[in-house]
Amino acid sequence: MWMNSRAWPYRFDEVPWAEIAGWFHEMAAKHPEFRPMADIADSVLACEGEQRLAGLTSMHDLVVTARPVPEHPPVEVVIVRSPSSGYVGAGGVFIEHRSVTGHDDRIFRTADEAVPLFWRFMIEKFGVAPHRPE
Repeated sequence: MWMNSRAWPYRFDEVPWAEIAGWFHEMAAKHPEFRPMADIADSVLACEGEQRLAGLTSMHDLVVTARPVPEHPPVEVVIVRSPSSGYVGAGGVFIEHRSVTGHDDRIFRTADEAVPLFWRFMIEKFGVAPHRPE
């Protein structure tokens, strides 16, 4: 059966969140427009998201799915587009949900809204809310 799906069509080979955060920090040190990407990765680590979310990078974009990660594609994902993706320039953030059903969602906001927008997508699409340890 053919579906109108733009979900992740590949095996989801996750990368540790500390490694993702380090990579985006390196990018942000050279190119400040990548700061929102680093902030999102830092937020996942600070909010104990690494136990509930899996991530990887595709070129300079951040691709996230809920745990447990499906063994076979297609995989429902949220993609945070980097400034170099061509979807958004410096000062903005573009986040899209790619579902297996084709009911996708995408939102553009200013860069200062990157972390709250990311968590909005995690809550709405995967039921994963930030948890702040006390």
